[in-house]
Amino acid sequence: MRKYFLLSTFLVMTSASAFSQATDSLKIDSLKKHLSHLKDSAKIDCLNLIARRFSTNGGQAWTSWSQVADSVDHYASIAYDEANKIGYKRGIAAALTNKASSAWSRGLDLRKNNKDDAEIVKKMEEYLSQAIPMAGQLNDYEILGYAYEQMSGQVYIKSKRKDHNSEAIFFKKAIDCFHIAGDEHKEGENCLYLAERYVRRGYYEEGLEYLQRALELNKRSLLKKQTKEEKEYCDYLYQQSLADIADLYKTAGDFETSLVYINQSHRFAMANNTGWNMEIEKAEIFQLLGQYDSSFYYLNKLRKTTPNAYFNASLKLALGSAFLGANQADSALTYLKPALEDLKKLYYSGLNFGNEVLVSSLLYMGGAYVNKGQYSDALSFTREGITMATNLGIRPKMMQGYELLSKIHHNLGNNDSAYQYLNQYITLKDSIQNRQFLFRLNSYKKAAEDAKKESRIGLLYKDNLIKQQQLKQEATFKNFLIAVFIAFLFACLYLFRNINVKRKTERLRQEQKEQAWKLKELESENKHVELQKQSAELEMQALRAQMNPHFIFNCLSSINRFILKNESKAASNYLTRFSRLMRMVLMNSQKPLIALDDELEMLGIYLEMERLRFKNSFDYGITFLNAIDSDNVFIPPLLLQPFCENAIWHGLMHREGQGRLDIELSIESNILNCIITDNGVGREKAEEMNSKTAEKEKSLGLKITTERLALLNREKGLQTFYDIEDLKDENGNAAGTKVILKISFNESVKETV
Repeated sequence: MRKYFLLSTFLVMTSASAFSQATDSLKIDSLKKHLSHLKDSAKIDCLNLIARRFSTNGGQAWTSWSQVADSVDHYASIAYDEANKIGYKRGIAAALTNKASSAWSRGLDLRKNNKDDAEIVKKMEEYLSQAIPMAGQLNDYEILGYAYEQMSGQVYIKSKRKDHNSEAIFFKKAIDCFHIAGDEHKEGENCLYLAERYVRRGYYEEGLEYLQRALELNKRSLLKKQTKEEKEYCDYLYQQSLADIADLYKTAGDFETSLVYINQSHRFAMANNTGWNMEIEKAEIFQLLGQYDSSFYYLNKLRKTTPNAYFNASLKLALGSAFLGANQADSALTYLKPALEDLKKLYYSGLNFGNEVLVSSLLYMGGAYVNKGQYSDALSFTREGITMATNLGIRPKMMQGYELLSKIHHNLGNNDSAYQYLNQYITLKDSIQNRQFLFRLNSYKKAAEDAKKESRIGLLYKDNLIKQQQLKQEATFKNFLIAVFIAFLFACLYLFRNINVKRKTERLRQEQKEQAWKLKELESENKHVELQKQSAELEMQALRAQMNPHFIFNCLSSINRFILKNESKAASNYLTRFSRLMRMVLMNSQKPLIALDDELEMLGIYLEMERLRFKNSFDYGITFLNAIDSDNVFIPPLLLQPFCENAIWHGLMHREGQGRLDIELSIESNILNCIITDNGVGREKAEEMNSKTAEKEKSLGLKITTERLALLNREKGLQTFYDIEDLKDENGNAAGTKVILKISFNESVKETV
């Protein structure tokens, strides 16, 4: 989400001189102090650099862009006057570029207040029309790069964001100039923003070319010495490059590769504390994969964070989109409506970025009303979204809108209009899809080229090894002569060695005696450890022997209740599941460890039995929060069942209405984490209700399982084996319980034998 906040800042970057390369890590205050000691061209370069610093950091230190413009213009004007006095053309060109930046900053406040910015365009054109020829005569490609970058911003304002071709031309010129000047940071920055403009309008092949270039350049920029503000901006550029490549793979339908780049971006964010952890992007990928539980999991993590109005609106839009994908139109509208209102307020208050998000919100609104059958409302929102997408040149959104309009008119019985929009959709889709195919082909081609390069590097490496071997052979003769000389020295030392042999022999005998004694002590300690392991295994076998009869007793009690209630069919179904479960229990009862997959299968049968017993009064779900190979994770049998049984019998059984039991599994540092959550009445209410009945005994299964966990984790040195939390709602009332287990596991079948 942060890319839109920095998008308006990069055009404010102004020119820097040769002085900037030497003092680029200095802050504004340091530059001001340094200014008093400089004269002539050095002083002018420093003034221009201060102006650039104000424009670069403007959005962080001031409340108004006009204040930024005043500061930039102040130092740029002084530099301009001083440079004219001594005829310093380079200083004049840099100052003019800074003054254009000042005009751009002032224009941000004008657009925020919905005022005409024609005068800003005129001033920028006046300054840049002088700066570009002057920098060209000087062959100063750094200043030319900044000037062309400013020209792209001038076209952006002048054309009301519609002249994409001219904007791209100036971007390319800026990229070429920064490349010649050797400024990889600015080259990578402009490559990234040019690529985003191509991708946004559906030109994926061109976008991929500049994205790959941006990723490599922005990665290099991370290694250079920078101020805190510069590092944060470089971190953003690199992370945004990863996120944009992930978007390309998502657009091409390769969701798995897209998720790889998203996870890479997430790891970078966590390592560098960028604040952009990619939760919304992960949620969108899982939504496209149809995994809505995972999608809502990541979105709900963000609901407690409220960094700014734009983020809140985008989060509501993402939640609405997820509900719409799950065919829950009413729930979707509860988020889409406020999101659309917030985005419109931001847009009409002068926000010049994130327009694509506003278009998406309009089209999502149209889709939601289509699902509800309210086609007149759907038509209104969809037309508004297409109009805005057309004005901005966002072809993928135009394609999405045409498809939606065709569906709406078909449902309204306007088949002619439906056919017309369907043709527009197909035509635009063919254009975009062809480019997507080229994007995939280009990716494959580049991967093959990379493989060839690696192969060539391997051949060069082998050649180097051969040359090294030849050098070693040449050095062998020299080493032989050296060895002869060393042998002569050893012969001289031999006599001296013999004198000390007897003393060393006696010393070695004494050491051997001491080692023999220590060996006996070690053997004694090993026997003691082995006896402790055998004792622990016997304890574990005894606990498993207690666990199985306890579990069978509970199941038989449930069957007995069905029989007493004369529910023969339910008893038969329950007995069928019970027999299947008993077979698995008997097969696994003699095994100290079983696969997690088998444990979950037994747990699923048990939960189905309990649902049958309680007449489907609760639902349950088993979710993996990260990649788990359940066939290669081995844990003791019937370890999770007692906690689920406790949640059902003491929590969900007393709840009025439909209950819910969720089991979430993840692996961290060779520890299996299991979170069991229910929305029952809570422990306090359960104890109160049990105190009024005969069921006052503590759960035997839970007690046995606690002892099993203690034995299992003793070797790992864990202090906490499981923890139970009481859940509360917004009013402080009981909303269920959460059990958190930490289980060490084995990863090999051989270890379970």
